[in-house]
Parts: sequence; structure tokens; C-alpha cells
Amino acid sequence: MNPDQHKEKPEDIKVKHLHPSGSTSDQGSFELILNWYKINGKNLIGEESLSSLNIRKLLNVLGNPIWNQLYHCWTVELKHMPELQPFVHHQFNPEKFVYFIEAYKTD
Repeated sequence: MNPDQHKEKPEDIKVKHLHPSGSTSDQGSFELILNWYKINGKNLIGEESLSSLNIRKLLNVLGNPIWNQLYHCWTVELKHMPELQPFVHHQFNPEKFVYFIEAYKTD
């Protein structure tokens, strides 16, 4: 038998156990937080809990980045903003702010 025959691709492993609710069958659930800072600034300007956005949708929008299923933080790029805006009360303003989404394991 070929040893590579049953190996999973990294992209299959990342979201393999996710349910649409944003939780995983064996890893729990996650809280997603949008943070924004002034461009070239160090202080947090605002944050928003994204309760209507689940981890599966977020990872899909971001192009299925690698994450550790405990905590991670991703930069929100201009190309992601139109797909994420329906889940965010704050109006994205990329001329003034840089954005990050953090995922925290909640159980």
C-alpha cells in the first residue's frame, strides 16, 4: 500500500470537524472578535463581537488560512471586507483603520 494514499491535505485538516454553528465536534466553540486600530497606531480604537459569523465562514472568506483551533488572529484585508460587512455593525473604513479578527476558544 502507498503510504501517501491516506494522508489528508492540510486544507482538509483545518476545517474537517467544523459544524455550521462555528463549533467543532471535538474542539468546542469559538468567539470571533473584530478589532480595529488607527493606521500606524498602537492603541485599540474599537472592538466588536461577531456573534452571527461562524468560524467556517470566516476561514472560507480568508482563504482557509492555517489556525491552531485554540486562538488565532488574522488581518482583515480590503478584499475580505465586502464579504464580512454583513456580519459587522461597524462600517469598515480602510482609509483610517486596520482590522484584525481574533478567534478564542470559548469552552
